[in-house]
Amino acid sequence: MMAASFFMHPLESYGRASAYSRNPAVVISKFATAATTTFCNASRRSCLPTLNALRAGATDDYLSSLSSGNGSFSSGATCHGSLVDAAFSAVEIEEQSDATSPDNKNQHSIVLARHFLERTCPRFLASEISNDEDRLIKIGRSIDDLVTRSKTEMENEDVSKVAEELRQSLGLLTEECDILASGKVQVPKIRFGKTELEMPILSLGCMRFQQAWGASIETMDDVSPECQENLINILRYAVKLGVTHIETARGYGSSELQIGEALRMLFENGETRREDLIIQTKVPLRPTATEFREIIERSFKELQLDYVDLLSLHGLNMDEQYDLLLNNGKNGNLIDVVKEYMAKGKIKHLGFSTHARPDLIRRFIETNEFSYVNLHYHFCGSYTASGDGEGNLEIIRLLKDKDMGCFIISAYDKGGMLYMPSRKLRSLTLPDFEPIAFGSHFLWDHSRLDSSTAVHTISCGAARPSDLDQPAVAAYMRSLKTQDVSKRVDAVLRRMRSAEIAALGEDWVNSWTQGLPNFTRSSAAVQHCNIIWLYNLIHSFGMLEFCKARYRSMENNSKKWDSALSKEDNIKALAPGWGWTPGRAITPGMDYSEDFVNVPEKNKARVAEALQFVHELCSTDEAAANDTRIPQNWQSAYDMRPWTAFPERGMS
Repeated sequence: MMAASFFMHPLESYGRASAYSRNPAVVISKFATAATTTFCNASRRSCLPTLNALRAGATDDYLSSLSSGNGSFSSGATCHGSLVDAAFSAVEIEEQSDATSPDNKNQHSIVLARHFLERTCPRFLASEISNDEDRLIKIGRSIDDLVTRSKTEMENEDVSKVAEELRQSLGLLTEECDILASGKVQVPKIRFGKTELEMPILSLGCMRFQQAWGASIETMDDVSPECQENLINILRYAVKLGVTHIETARGYGSSELQIGEALRMLFENGETRREDLIIQTKVPLRPTATEFREIIERSFKELQLDYVDLLSLHGLNMDEQYDLLLNNGKNGNLIDVVKEYMAKGKIKHLGFSTHARPDLIRRFIETNEFSYVNLHYHFCGSYTASGDGEGNLEIIRLLKDKDMGCFIISAYDKGGMLYMPSRKLRSLTLPDFEPIAFGSHFLWDHSRLDSSTAVHTISCGAARPSDLDQPAVAAYMRSLKTQDVSKRVDAVLRRMRSAEIAALGEDWVNSWTQGLPNFTRSSAAVQHCNIIWLYNLIHSFGMLEFCKARYRSMENNSKKWDSALSKEDNIKALAPGWGWTPGRAITPGMDYSEDFVNVPEKNKARVAEALQFVHELCSTDEAAANDTRIPQNWQSAYDMRPWTAFPERGMS
C-alpha cells in the first residue's frame, strides 16, 4: 500500500504501528522489480484444453448462495448457472469473429457480456439499465480480463485455487449487476463537519461531461444537443442514486453554463427540488476584490441560482495566495468579498480546494475562515503531496480536529486511474473488490483505520451515467454490510502490504521518505519525493500508466524551465499551472547529491537508481524505447472508458 503511508493506518492493527506511524502517508514500491509474469502468448483457443480443467475446478454454489442469503453481499440475485463455465462459454462465442477496430471490439465486449448475463443474471438484461451499452462494454471487458488472467495463472498455480478465485471475482461482477437491476441503490449520507449538511458519501464531480474546456462555449447555442442530453441524464441518475452533491467550477469550461440550464429544466419539471441538492462551485482568486466579485457573479449567472450551498476557493496552491485573501492592501482582501455574500445568504459555507504542499494547506486551514477542504488523499498516496512527509494524512487529521468537512477529490483518476488499473493492482484487490470499489472503501472506512481522521465524501467525475454505477453500488453495499466490507478492506490491505514488502523490502518501505526533498528544498526544484513515490507504485502495484501521467506533468515543467531565471522566478512564470502539478522531472546525468544530504546513507544509491528508473519508463522521450521492459502485470487490465468524454473530443 502506500509505502510508508497508505496502509499504515490499517496495518497498525496487525502489529506494524511503529512503521506506519512514522510514515503514514507514504506509498509503495518495488513488488514488480524482477517479477515478470509469463503470459500465454498463444491464442485463447490454444489454451482451451486446460480451460476445461479450470471449469471443472470451479464450484457451482456461488449463485445458489446468493439466492439463499449466504453470499457475502446477498441481494436476492436471480442468477443461475456456473459462473466460470458461463464466462468461458461467453468468451468462446465472442472469439468466433476477429475484432480490429475499436467499434468492433466494443461490439465483441457487448456480445460477451450478453452471453454471460443470459446465464448468470438475466434480470440485468431485462432491466432498463441494460439499454445503456456502455455498461455491457464494461462488463465484457471485465470478464475478458478475468478469463485471460486465469489462463495465465493456471500455468503456475493450482487449478482449483485459480478457478475458485475466478468464481469469486465473477461473483462480485454478477452481484453488482443484480443490485443495479434491482433499482434499490441509495448512497448513504453523513454529517459534513461543522457545515451540518447531510452529505452523500459519493459526490458528482462535473469536470468530464461538459461540451468543452476553456472559453470556446459562450451560450447554450454552442452546446450540442447530444452533450446536453448526456449531462441531464447524468444529473437525473445521480439524484436517483442519492448522489445529491453536485460539484462544479468556474474553471471547468462550459460546465456551470450547462448545469445551470439543466437544473432550471429539472426544477421546472418537478423532477427535483433546489432544497434537495447540495450545489458547490469553485472560483479562482483574482488580484483585486473587484475582479473577484465579478467572477463570483459570473458563476451565479451561469448556474442560474440565488445561492450556493458550498463555495470553494479553487486551487489554493501557491504561497502568495495567502496575501490575496488576507493582506491584499488597497486591492482589497478577497476573503471580505466572500463574507459579503455569506451575510446575504448567497454563500452558505466556504471552503477551498488544493494541490498544495501540506504545510501550505495547514496555513490556510489555520486561518479559521473555512468550513471544509477539497483535497487529495488516496490508498496509493496524496497525489502531488506524496512522499512529502506524511503527505496529506496530517491534514486529514487536522480537519477532524477542527470538525471541518473532508472532501476527497478525484478518487478514481488522481487516486490511481482506477478505471484503468494495472493487472497487478486488480489481482491484489480481487476477489474482495474491484479497484474502484476498494479505493472508495479505503476512504469511507478510514475513520476505523485511523480514528483521528474522518473522510466524508469522495468525488466521481462522471462522463456517462454508467460511471456512477460501481461507486454507487459500493456505497450502498457499505451501508448494508459494513462489517463484511471492513473485513475485506483489511484483507486487501494485507495483500498490498505484502506486495510492497516483497517488491521493495521492508526497510525501504519504512524509510524511503527520510530526507527526501520536495521541490521547495531541491536546488533545481525537482520533486524528488514524488518521483520516488512513483518508483514505489510501479514496483509494488504495477501502476505504470498512472505514474507516466504524473511524471509527464513534471517533465512539462522542465521543458518550460528557463535556465537564465532563478528558481523563484521560474516558479512564478509557470504559475498558476505549477501550483496544480508542481515540481520538475530529473535531467539525466545531473548530479543531485546536494539535494540528498539528509537522506540516510543506506538509501542514497537506491534513490539515484529509482530516479533514473522512473525517467526511463515514464518520460515521453524514453518510454517508447523501453516497452520491452514492461512486465505483463504492469499493463492495464481494462479501460472502463468505452467512449471519449465530450471535453476531450476537441483536444489534439
